[in-house]
Amino acid sequence: MFSRAALPLIGAAVLAGCASAPQVETRLSAAVPAAVTSYRLVEGEAPTDADRAASDAVRQALAARGWREVDDKTAWRVETAYAVRPQKTGVFTDVDARDGEWTEAPHLPQWWSRNRQIHSLSVILTGPGDEAGAYRASAIAVLGRRQAGDAASLLAEAAVAKLGEAD
Repeated sequence: MFSRAALPLIGAAVLAGCASAPQVETRLSAAVPAAVTSYRLVEGEAPTDADRAASDAVRQALAARGWREVDDKTAWRVETAYAVRPQKTGVFTDVDARDGEWTEAPHLPQWWSRNRQIHSLSVILTGPGDEAGAYRASAIAVLGRRQAGDAASLLAEAAVAKLGEAD
């Protein structure tokens, strides 16, 4: 049995875990060439407020790393894709779906995190003209309602940091 003195310590440990910074998982498709430091931001048709917030957060994160936004049609293009979904939803790509495989299988969240949602941000960098392919940096975090307001900035910082890393 626990002594009465141990209960406050357990309570403090639980509260400290709730107040800790969210864990952000990041991925990068391939190392971005070091010479890429200027870009133009491309927004989709009819962006939502969340899309605009994500684009603005990516713009700020890129500027903090020395990238500059230009109004040149031949510049590298940056697109953002922001999404929020319940934790119990799985993830798959077109290729995975054809093979019947999940990238991330659905699961039920633990009882203490049932009100949390998965926030994800992808930053897609596409080269001008005949440059090879696109580069994709993504960041994902499971966040509660109190943390959701900072999600765009948190994920943009993490995803943009990935763009500067080597493979």
